[in-house]
Amino acid sequence: MASYQVFCITKPNVNSTHEHITHIGYYDDKTKVIIPVKTAIKRIDANPSEFYVQVGKEKAFMIVVRAKGHDPYIKTIPDSTEKDNLLSLEQC
Repeated sequence: MASYQVFCITKPNVNSTHEHITHIGYYDDKTKVIIPVKTAIKRIDANPSEFYVQVGKEKAFMIVVRAKGHDPYIKTIPDSTEKDNLLSLEQC
């Protein structure tokens, strides 16, 4: 399984705490790649890829959340921080 460190996110409104992330960015070798969240979800579900956010020496891996009546979305598995590590990343 390929493992990728996510370094940036895209949200429609940078300051909104309610809007979902639409894209994530990572490096594949030395190439910067930005993909839609829907693509990341498909890759996580199919199990060929895993994505994570590096927090110091810790890795916070992404999971897919499926809430009834809502589109699937991504977040990191809770670690020692209170908020989702993805939201601490810069905009792509």
